[in-house]
Amino acid sequence: MGRFQLKTIKHKLLLLFILIISATALPACADETSIVIYWDSAEGKVLRARIPADADYWQLIPNFAVQQTQSYCAVASAITVLNSMAINKPVDPAYKPYAYFTQGNFFTPAVGKIISAQTVLAQGMTREEMAATLRQQGVKAESIAGDEFNDEKLRALLQKALGDDGQFVLANYYRQSLGQVGGGHWSALAAYDVQSDRVLILDVAKYKYPPAWVSLGALRLAMATTDSTSNKARGLVIVSK
Repeated sequence: MGRFQLKTIKHKLLLLFILIISATALPACADETSIVIYWDSAEGKVLRARIPADADYWQLIPNFAVQQTQSYCAVASAITVLNSMAINKPVDPAYKPYAYFTQGNFFTPAVGKIISAQTVLAQGMTREEMAATLRQQGVKAESIAGDEFNDEKLRALLQKALGDDGQFVLANYYRQSLGQVGGGHWSALAAYDVQSDRVLILDVAKYKYPPAWVSLGALRLAMATTDSTSNKARGLVIVSK
């Protein structure tokens, strides 16, 4: 083999090596700039490794419920938070004698006067209905319209509320604004990452999407969309004792 041929082969191998390294690196770089970073992605693993010790995540994850139907996202999100709180809980016959909120016993007679299980099954729950039904469970619930925020206000609220201060945050947002399949959706927010300015969503449609880190600005825009049932902005419900 001549010197020229050997040099050509070495050059080709070097180009091949560079292409392989570049192809491997592209997904990680793309993830870092994505609106949504999913739990099981390479960047998602980095983010979850630095979840703060005082984040709501650690209280929520043992009680993280999956919605029983495709329209029960509000109910599953609500009981995820309620079961994470030190409050009186009802006893469901399925778990007697143990007290635990379920997607069945959430619908007390008082809740039924606000919205019935059949209505939720047909159309889900608005932001005001979520807050009103939670108050019937013996907790405080503050409803905040998504179009009332700018990034700074939302960031300050979430940094405080997602710490271990007795507050929990439920978000109502439009999936398609985040590049996801579906419409309006409810889930609990679990943590805020300062370095990336992202919020962790515990998606109760676990059969559809894993937990996801969403950029704060994108979440704000997704919550500022209009709910077609109420003709009002989606947004947040802050829950506390």
